[in-house]
Amino acid sequence: MTRWPRTTRYARRQEVRTGGHLAGIPQGLGQTAVTKDSVVWLVDGVEDSGQMAVRRAGTDGTGLKDVSPETGDGALFAYDLTASDEAVTVTAQTPDTVYRNETLPKLWQLTPDGSRVQRVSCNRGGQSYAAADSGRRVVWIDGTTGWTDLVTRERPAGKCG
Repeated sequence: MTRWPRTTRYARRQEVRTGGHLAGIPQGLGQTAVTKDSVVWLVDGVEDSGQMAVRRAGTDGTGLKDVSPETGDGALFAYDLTASDEAVTVTAQTPDTVYRNETLPKLWQLTPDGSRVQRVSCNRGGQSYAAADSGRRVVWIDGTTGWTDLVTRERPAGKCG
């Protein structure tokens, strides 16, 4: 979180309110998406290695829930998201000092309740700039072939081996 020097009377502050109640002051907020009945966003609430939680609440601010945790197993280094009524698609990239397939941007698709997390594509190469369509369909820019391709998929690929 960035703060202006204390010598001025102004300070920049980020707050997340749900149902009229303060839900915490995160370190940072990321991309936001709105669906028929919810709002989904990225939030960095813990000083750590850069992972972000995927948080969801009803459009009225009720039912606040982390769909994907910021810490622990399965925490994503997320930096972008898009959503439909049936799925949340997150772009994540593991930090590294060398570009390798494992550290290029990859798309992950989560159910709105967070019960299932799957890779959208098992292709090698970078996957980014996703856009949600209806259902679980997603469109993205893929660099697997060495060229930039616009790709679509009706459902996630599942587990990549």
